[in-house]
Amino acid sequence: MTPIPFAPGAVRAFLIAQPKFTAKVPADAITTRELPAPLTGVCTTIRAPGNVGEDPLLRKPLVQVDVWAPKIEILGGTTDPEELTWDIAALAGELLARAKPQEFRGSGWNARWTDGPINMIDLKRGPDTPLYRATIRVELKMRAPRH
Repeated sequence: MTPIPFAPGAVRAFLIAQPKFTAKVPADAITTRELPAPLTGVCTTIRAPGNVGEDPLLRKPLVQVDVWAPKIEILGGTTDPEELTWDIAALAGELLARAKPQEFRGSGWNARWTDGPINMIDLKRGPDTPLYRATIRVELKMRAPRH
């Protein structure tokens, strides 16, 4: 029996394959790892804060997609970073929720958008270096490959 594959990786692969999304966030800035330092453009991080299900071959991982942007003086453009991250997070939720059933490493999955976008401002890097963040969460219904 093979366990379900890494759910954040499935969402990352899906978003990288979506031209509407990569037009807003470059593929190399869509990650399941840490934020780059310094952050000079829009970035997306993907995590799995929860995973439920009674059957080991059918799980429902909760996947969180966070869109990050620096202040407008670093980012450039004319759209406020708070609004920009909101728009991109909402796009991720829409694309994931409307996707037909997907395949990732032999496992099938589909998504249900559960919450967000939710906006936050991260000041951990200092008050002069705010990071604007918008979060959405989707619940994946993942079916493990049968071998």
